[in-house]
Amino acid sequence: MMRCYFNLISDDETMIDEEGVEVRDLDQAWAQALKAIAELRAEADDELIDWDRWRLEATDSSGKVLFSLKLTHSLH
Repeated sequence: MMRCYFNLISDDETMIDEEGVEVRDLDQAWAQALKAIAELRAEADDELIDWDRWRLEATDSSGKVLFSLKLTHSLH
């Protein structure tokens, strides 16, 4: 198990995940990141958010970046 932190980052703002979540591997971290992004979008609902400006950066407890996902909102 490892602790994974999901930080939200834009060009001019950073929101640090101080708590993190326990995951067994990178695949589970990836799944948790996608779940977090879906929750963010659901909470934002009709708010006009420029998703193109933001990315979710997953790090381990040492601060090493494991992966990064753009939060680009696709219209469907």
